[in-house]
Amino acid sequence: MAATGPLQQEANEYLKQHKIPQLFEGLTAELVFHRPSDPRSFMRDYILKLQNAKANPDKGDPPSLLDESNIRCVFSMLDMTKRGFITTAQYHEAMKSVGVTDYNTDPNGAALNKISQETFIKETEMALRRACSTFSADY
Repeated sequence: MAATGPLQQEANEYLKQHKIPQLFEGLTAELVFHRPSDPRSFMRDYILKLQNAKANPDKGDPPSLLDESNIRCVFSMLDMTKRGFITTAQYHEAMKSVGVTDYNTDPNGAALNKISQETFIKETEMALRRACSTFSADY
């Protein structure tokens, strides 16, 4: 059983507050995916992209393993009958599967239980951008 004294609790709160585990998970995933020849420079550039995403949340190119083509692929897998929309439940599950928790829970089409591909792409990209922009810029 791990010790949970005041110092450990304080450390855990600090890590949680600054989203350090998520930062390292994202950084590790990017490293493994890209396997750069100079990992230190790659990590520096990754941190700089995160800082840029925080400074300009609606612009720029936040680091993410998912680009628009990947997001389209996720939508296509959910819309196997090619109806051109997914259900609201599928939308929520897809957001969880791409690893975002801060997303629009009531997007266009939700009231009709029909989320279009265009809406899905827009909402997923915005959620991924928000996720990247939530890290502290004080590295």
